[in-house]
Amino acid sequence: MNTTTATLTLSEMWETLEDLGVSEQALQLITDINGYNAETMCDVLFWQTGYRSFEQLEEE
Repeated sequence: MNTTTATLTLSEMWETLEDLGVSEQALQLITDINGYNAETMCDVLFWQTGYRSFEQLEEE
């Protein structure tokens, strides 16, 4: 399953996650551990919303 998105940059994903209520501190910690990449952003998205991709979020 492809959980990345071609339509958003990593910075846009980060901003979207913050808009959804994920703190900057939490994002910093998670990306420090797992890496600053689309897969990590999608993992955080799933943790916060249950959606597996940013495209799925946009569809709702």
